[in-house]
Amino acid sequence: MSEIYYEEFEKCWKKFATRLQGQIMMQVKKGMLIHSSLNLILADCAGFWDSRHSEGGRWLDKYEAEYPEKAGIVRDILLKDMKFTGEEGNPSRYGALKYIVPVGSAVAGFAVSGGIGASGLVRAACTVVPAAVAYPVTLNIMKMKAEDGKKELIRAYMNQLDKYKLSIESILQDSEEK
Repeated sequence: MSEIYYEEFEKCWKKFATRLQGQIMMQVKKGMLIHSSLNLILADCAGFWDSRHSEGGRWLDKYEAEYPEKAGIVRDILLKDMKFTGEEGNPSRYGALKYIVPVGSAVAGFAVSGGIGASGLVRAACTVVPAAVAYPVTLNIMKMKAEDGKKELIRAYMNQLDKYKLSIESILQDSEEK
């Protein structure tokens, strides 16, 4: 494998992947993690490899000057073949928990207060206080889980690009051997 082409490709790939990941993160912040919009973002970021004004485009032009046939294949991979496959996230998967946990804690408080023989105001407090405490705690946990889910989904999409990178590295290695 030509070390110069490989090293330059690695630098360009890191810039491309960082830009793409940033764009995806912005899309997630907007709450619009839709498969088709992510492919549009990928296509837009892939322009990095097609523009002579970007480092990726200059690298590809330089590679094309020495290996025109192989560079055509690389160009097709980078500009036509790269697509995300469906990784659908389900952010509302735990939506009912924000009601179930407080209601469950209220029922438990009511049962305990009945078990100890409390009545009136003490029984009401034993019912309401656990529910009032459980609701914001549950919401906070759900928010953290949703953020973790978004991060994992972004990671899954970015990992899909590895197969394209490996294909290009294989072509670069094949170029040097011939």
